[in-house]
Amino acid sequence: MVSLVDLFRYKEEVDIKHPKTGEIIKKVWIRILGDFDLNKAYKASRILSSEKRIALRNPDTDDYKDEVLGIAELSRVEQEDIIKTARLSNFISESSAIVKRSDLPKLEELALDADAPTLEELEKLDSAEKEEDEEYKKRVQDYISQKQLELEQELSKLSDSGILTLSQHEISNVLPFGVFMSELSDQKLLYGVFMDKACKEREFNSIEDIKNTPQTIKDQLLTVLEKLEMGQEDIKN
Repeated sequence: MVSLVDLFRYKEEVDIKHPKTGEIIKKVWIRILGDFDLNKAYKASRILSSEKRIALRNPDTDDYKDEVLGIAELSRVEQEDIIKTARLSNFISESSAIVKRSDLPKLEELALDADAPTLEELEKLDSAEKEEDEEYKKRVQDYISQKQLELEQELSKLSDSGILTLSQHEISNVLPFGVFMSELSDQKLLYGVFMDKACKEREFNSIEDIKNTPQTIKDQLLTVLEKLEMGQEDIKN
């Protein structure tokens, strides 16, 4: 009999192909992470991104000397792009708090009998909800576009030295996010790839094993894992 835990372990067998020949070199099983493993993956990723940010803000580190001071060699346009990239994530986060959703229509407003709506009335409700969702997305995009325009105007008033100083600061926000996402992918593979169908024997013994795995192999695994995660969201909805 299948255990309750296994019922929620959405998994799939994967043929790992050689990056150059395309030949199947191994079969593994991938399953989505449970909350316990997922929390560990996120925590490890946050720690690494935090360490990266600290290093980028410390003039004595190699990270600072290489990646922060190195920005001086970029053109003004490239430096501005760093600032825009960093600020974009802020604008997106702000939009979720500032742009309010309108109240969705209620079934009783569209149906003669809310306890026994007709198919047409349910279709009208679906249409109204879809229309509101599209309007909300448009308001969010309008907000982000307006903030980007304001940023463009702000940057145009800064001197070259001002742009350099600002971009050197913002790089300490841009790069840690990339470190976080990369580490999270690796951590998910550590906890989500197995040698057996029962998903008891891990394929990777350590995070170092994963980091030494060719990216093309990792991409094959991540593609399946992302598909499984999306499928789980479909089930939840």
